[in-house]
Amino acid sequence: MKLASAYRKEMTIAFRGFYFYVEIVIALILLAVLLLAVDEYPEGREKEYAFYDASPAVVDAVFAELIEEGTLVPGEPEELTMKPASFEVADEAAGTSARYSFDEPRAVSARTMLEMDRSTGRKKKTIYLLDSEDDLLRLSFSSGDVGAVIRPGDDGRLYYRYILQGYETERVSNLLYALHAGSLDELGDAMDRQAVRSLGPVDRLDARESAVPLFVTFAGSLMGFFIVMAYLYLDKNEGAIKAIAVTPATVRTYLLSKTLVIMSTVLASSSVIVIPVMGAKPDYLLFYPFLLATTFAFAALGLFVASFFDSMDDAFGALYAIMIAFMLPAFSYLIGSFDPVWLRFFPTYPVLQVFKAVMLGKTDVPYALAVLAAFLVGGAAILLAAEARFKKTLTV
Repeated sequence: MKLASAYRKEMTIAFRGFYFYVEIVIALILLAVLLLAVDEYPEGREKEYAFYDASPAVVDAVFAELIEEGTLVPGEPEELTMKPASFEVADEAAGTSARYSFDEPRAVSARTMLEMDRSTGRKKKTIYLLDSEDDLLRLSFSSGDVGAVIRPGDDGRLYYRYILQGYETERVSNLLYALHAGSLDELGDAMDRQAVRSLGPVDRLDARESAVPLFVTFAGSLMGFFIVMAYLYLDKNEGAIKAIAVTPATVRTYLLSKTLVIMSTVLASSSVIVIPVMGAKPDYLLFYPFLLATTFAFAALGLFVASFFDSMDDAFGALYAIMIAFMLPAFSYLIGSFDPVWLRFFPTYPVLQVFKAVMLGKTDVPYALAVLAAFLVGGAAILLAAEARFKKTLTV
């Protein structure tokens, strides 16, 4: 009863303040950005550099069939500028490495091919055809994009050597090996001989829908970390937090009521984003419990961090350092080939993965429930630690 009463009081105060409305306004702005500025099927900006160690006639023959079927479209030549660079290239297959150093800038004109998505008619990738392997290595190194050296063999087949950056997942590397293990006809024949059980059409999130898990994670769950600290320091400045020491209310009730206010705010703001964009597609029965569990954990963390500082100004550095660190898994989410192991230790990594699956409506329920339970247990432990900290500070 005390908790319910404290929660109603805190919600009343929140409605009279501005932080609650700031969260809702931010959600409305993000919704407008998604609906008005994000194209569902944007043109791809991926780049790939290629060097064909063959005569121009052979290169033209390779692309002729792909151009005829519409997979590739010739583009306008582009001038590319290369800066001085020094780097090392490791040959994974041979176990050797070579050092390259280029002291002078260089400009080259590259022929371009646009790889098209035949289902949408949009550009997927731009392929730059270069005249030397050194140019390919320099551009791949400076841009961070994939490079490929293609050579025709004596057997008439093309042999590929890819220049990767080192952060690609094992799945990406294995896919490249499988793609060029034999001719596409042989690969197709081998697949046709396999016993295949159809799982139905593959559902995917378009560009607009793919942004929703990011917004829900960082403008929803993680925002609770910031807002709860703002509420707490507002109470400190007004002297309200010191009054707890001389009232029947307990520190735990106070902290829980603050956490429940944050959870209610995030529930409303996330619904503003998810429902208009996703409609009935997500698994809402899992979405809302998972959203509340993650918000609870991040809010508890905010309370714990706040217990070490006297004001928002003092906590500013720690607050933003933690928030920026938690945002790093977004790189892995946005760039599928970038998935280093160390990123998986950040709590927002599984949050993004679960929210993405929930948006598709095809969630690995045991995994999602395990992550949910981990956030609940972790959040409860952090909240107890925050309570112990505040008990000391409130009785000073």
